[in-house]
Amino acid sequence: MLHFEGEGPGLHVPVVLLPPGSAEGQWLLVYMEDGEFIAAEPDLEKTQQVKERIGAKRALLLERMALRRRNK
Repeated sequence: MLHFEGEGPGLHVPVVLLPPGSAEGQWLLVYMEDGEFIAAEPDLEKTQQVKERIGAKRALLLERMALRRRNK
């Protein structure tokens, strides 16, 4: 299922219609016409931005956990 940023519940698209090499967590640019799926292509820039944001949040969480352990 494809989920759209900031929009409704998502869209069911057969895997064979997704770009080769598509994987969970990868962002796609989706092209629609009259409410129907036409095509998709990888959005490498958005995928990288999200990975970096999640990595920074993870690092902050690990840092906070380490501080708590030291303060016990």
